[in-house]
This record gives sequence, structure tokens and C-alpha cells, in this order.
Amino acid sequence: MAHFSLALCLGVALLGCASVEQNRKDSLLEAAGFKVVAANTPEKIQALNTLPAGKIARIDRDGAIYYVYPDATQCRCLRVGRQEQYDRYEKLVEGRRAGRLETTGVNTQSENFKGYDPW
Repeated sequence: MAHFSLALCLGVALLGCASVEQNRKDSLLEAAGFKVVAANTPEKIQALNTLPAGKIARIDRDGAIYYVYPDATQCRCLRVGRQEQYDRYEKLVEGRRAGRLETTGVNTQSENFKGYDPW
């Protein structure tokens, strides 16, 4: 019984992490200007289900390039952008990575670093 409870808690935690990651991607795509297009017909749902989950697909449609992120589970929609929105998304992702690096450091004047020579 204890093993089942532990496995259940681990499963719930993993689903929670996946949901947080999905929300982070969605908010970055939204901030970059991607539009939400509902998959509200059988044809659109079929097209949505052909795209790789969790990845942005580059689609050439009638000579125009679109970047499409499928969300088949939460909103049952596509998040669609052009080159400009995709470039903005990439910059936002890089900014988040750089932001994390800048804000997670430890003060080098701390007593914990007393024995270290300056880097």
C-alpha cells in the first residue's frame, strides 16, 4: 500500500510539473504574439493530432511559412505565428534563461566563499 501511495504522489507531481511547463510555453507563445486558433471541426482536430506534441512545427502553407504549436489536451487549439512571432518567442526563451542565470547567484562576499581566491 505504501508503494502505491508513493507512486501515486510521484505521478501527481510529474503531471503538475508537465502542466507548469505547458503553461510556461503557452504564456511565452502568447507574449510573442502567437494567435490561438481553435480546433473546432473534425478536419481541424485531425490536423491538430498530426503535429508532434510539445514541439513547434514549421509549416509551409500556400507559399507562406507558419510556426504552429499544437495543444491537443488543454485548449484543443493551435498557437500560430509567422517568422516575426517565432523570432520574438526565441528571444523571450533566451531572456528567461539569461534571467535565471542572473538572479540565482550567491553573493560572492558571503562568508561561505572566504577560502576561495577570486575567480
